[in-house]
Amino acid sequence: MLVFPQLVTGASALYPVKRSSTQRTVVNILGDGSDDVFADPDAASNEWELHASGMTRAEWSAVEALFVAASGMWQTFTFLDPTGNLLGQSESFGASVWTNGALIQLTPGIDDPLGTTRATRVTNAGSAAESLAQTLAVPGNFTYCLSVWARGASVTLMIGSATKTVALPAGWSRVSLATNLGSAATSLAFGASLDAGGVVDLFGMQVEAQLAASDYKMTTAKGGVFSKARFGADSFQVTAQGTDVFDAVIQIVDTEG
Repeated sequence: MLVFPQLVTGASALYPVKRSSTQRTVVNILGDGSDDVFADPDAASNEWELHASGMTRAEWSAVEALFVAASGMWQTFTFLDPTGNLLGQSESFGASVWTNGALIQLTPGIDDPLGTTRATRVTNAGSAAESLAQTLAVPGNFTYCLSVWARGASVTLMIGSATKTVALPAGWSRVSLATNLGSAATSLAFGASLDAGGVVDLFGMQVEAQLAASDYKMTTAKGGVFSKARFGADSFQVTAQGTDVFDAVIQIVDTEG
């Protein structure tokens, strides 16, 4: 599995990071002078520019090794968007990307911590613990942070085999779990578990490849895992500022996400 490397500190990228998105519209001009306008999703693209200043030799060597393995722009690799939420459908826990226990019941339209009604009441109607989770095609040896707003008695957060049970205070609370499993897995499940008979309100679940949670980013069908990213050029310049300090501007593009 080719994947853009994480920094040795567990951070997802060195900043600043620039991200841009390009969309194309097709215009068909008819004989009578009128026109039809259509979106062209197959021509959409995402681009990132990473200003990686102060990389250690180990960090730069990992980027260089990926560049060689991918033959520059030729082969694709997995890129975890450092500006986004890796999960898809972050507020729609009944969507097909989520794998829910058979006795998990979902009630959408609950008041949320942002003053709208986008939260979901999750009820475990079973006699044993049940969960809702989303499996992502991501490396098992990265650091990840799972966060979610929760309201109720308690909730257990899950990243693969790592779990954390949180006793919730009154009202909404944003809770998180950060870990690095250090495994060779090429996919991990992220989610929340409820004890038998448990009821909890959840809103805005987020996964990031870093040590702690950042501001929440809502997602719909597409999360921040780009499995067919490429380098944006067949060469880039790296500057050695010292024996263990390297600077580079790295461009990454995705036209198939």
